[in-house]
Amino acid sequence: MIFRNYINTFSSVIVLLFSIGVQSLSAQGNCTSGCNNNTFVYSSNPNTLEYDNLVSIFHSTMAKERDGTFKVWGQQSGSDGTSALLTPTVIAPGTGTANFNYTGTILRMAAGSNESNASQFTILTTDGLYVWGTPNTLLSSTIKSSAVFSKITVNGKADGLPPGVNPADVKMMFGSTLTLAIVTCTGDAWVLSAIGSKNGDGTTQDAANNIIWHRVKTNATGNPNLTSVVAVRGTPNALYALTSTGRIYTWGTGTYINSGAAQTRTFATEMSVPTNAVPKMIGMTQNGTAQSYYLLATDGKLYCMGDNSNRQLGDGTLTTRTVWVQPQKITDQNGQGVGNLENVVYISPNEHSTWANSAAINILTGANKLWAWGSNSGNMLGQATSTAYYDTIYMPGQSTATNGLSTTDDVIAVETGGHTTINIKKCSQSYGYVGHKVSGSMGDGTSTNANVATYSYSTSILFVCGTDLGPKIQNLKICQNQTANLNNAVQEQNPSEVEWHVSNDPTSAVITNVSAVGPGTYYAFFTVASGKCRVIGSIVTVAYYAPGDSGIFSCACFNDAATGGTNHDTKFGITLLKRAGVQNTNWPLVRKSGHIALESNTKGFVLTRMTTAQLDAIKSAGNAVEGMISYDTTVNCLKIYSGGDWKCFNIPSCQ
Repeated sequence: MIFRNYINTFSSVIVLLFSIGVQSLSAQGNCTSGCNNNTFVYSSNPNTLEYDNLVSIFHSTMAKERDGTFKVWGQQSGSDGTSALLTPTVIAPGTGTANFNYTGTILRMAAGSNESNASQFTILTTDGLYVWGTPNTLLSSTIKSSAVFSKITVNGKADGLPPGVNPADVKMMFGSTLTLAIVTCTGDAWVLSAIGSKNGDGTTQDAANNIIWHRVKTNATGNPNLTSVVAVRGTPNALYALTSTGRIYTWGTGTYINSGAAQTRTFATEMSVPTNAVPKMIGMTQNGTAQSYYLLATDGKLYCMGDNSNRQLGDGTLTTRTVWVQPQKITDQNGQGVGNLENVVYISPNEHSTWANSAAINILTGANKLWAWGSNSGNMLGQATSTAYYDTIYMPGQSTATNGLSTTDDVIAVETGGHTTINIKKCSQSYGYVGHKVSGSMGDGTSTNANVATYSYSTSILFVCGTDLGPKIQNLKICQNQTANLNNAVQEQNPSEVEWHVSNDPTSAVITNVSAVGPGTYYAFFTVASGKCRVIGSIVTVAYYAPGDSGIFSCACFNDAATGGTNHDTKFGITLLKRAGVQNTNWPLVRKSGHIALESNTKGFVLTRMTTAQLDAIKSAGNAVEGMISYDTTVNCLKIYSGGDWKCFNIPSCQ
């Protein structure tokens, strides 16, 4: 809510009109809402990077679409927890095996699978956690004993979340075999696990501890809580965290810290970051119980460490590495040369499954190209021999088929599953699939059991959040009463190849004045002359800064009060300068456009001062009214009663 007033001083005169926005005191840290486009080839900021718009486990996948719709398909994905959904199906109330009858709005999703081909899924809604699939796969069967879709309670808490954590507080939710981990908006890490000695707080893995949440602590003196966390990833046996300060930690079974052999660590232990590397993204995979780590730096260099029995470190060997190494281009493929594989922008290791000999990773480069290495189990890398391990492969799974992957294609998203991979390329509304196909895992409407050895795009249409099929763009925020220049949203090397429309139709009218648009949704297409894909537009939203947005302070201004022309007189004043009643001074009328003029050169102006408890007592008694003002001596801020609560004046604005 904005109060249209101004503050200005004339010598010792205060003309009182306030121009300060109101912001709630609730901290949201690095959380995002809606469709987070900071992902896949468009990823940049480590603190808000989205890892989970696509989640693939052994023979199933979950997806978040651009409009906020969540879908699921594959083995045991039906709402009864046993049936297969053969095409991407909306997770929503319905009928039969597609009846996901929850309350609230879906916020997050996660899943895990095991060596018995079992799958279990969860969604977090504004009402809490809902789980379905084979019990004892993602969560202990003590927590969820039935396969059917239903809400869970953990340790007596009806929303299934840790103590003091609400659904809106969850920034990230990661799942693997008998593992669920969350990161909160304020940087806390919590684990609900029944495997791997990875509770992270020093407790043992037993029947009592397997069914309660554990707040992750570090191995530093006194075992303080691990804080400032922005991402947690891992495997069934170990977890790996990144903080907003660029530090990395690991805990669990068979962990490495860039020095020495693997150990079991029951507290989060800091790992050494490679020299000069600034972490952007983290990931893990495992073969059996042996762990492998990946660290992507902001400069595009990728570092790998740990078990290498499936060639998953990409260094051309099968040697376990106890210190960081970089993946190598072992042979020259399609003119890519040899040496360190760099210019990496996104990584997707196989992290949600315990299946042995399926440690692998797919990565995307800044040139929108796909590389992969490690296990080819089930032909998951698109190579011919399903039992082999491979060094780094450029654009794996290539096909001469019309509906396949070519080296000239631009790949913009990838997700590695248990022994499957899904990718998305520009100009294709259908995703690509490679690997073991069974029980609807491909999402092509069939339950055929076969291996897909090269990428096929004979799948369903899917508009995954963060996968713009058109030009590379970014959303815009503007201040109140301002307009946006859509040219500032374009991130293509040649912005002149981009045109703008108000509908997702390249044949509709082009926006002629893109330099001054208001809040709304707009669509960017490549121009006809560019010769590039015009199948579908990239969606851009223009919105006003909201309280709590980091950029809102760019809207701050302190306009002088209007004091001349035909502005209204200030008709009430209090003065200690002996102006009242003095002839020919025209005071306080001379102080234009104010409600009250106060002036002194020896005294200050003091508002009512109360504690937070006293202000809350006024609210509880029903005596607070919109616009009531007081200084809160508990939190040291000027507060106004607005929208049913006391809120601090802490965002300057001219609105």
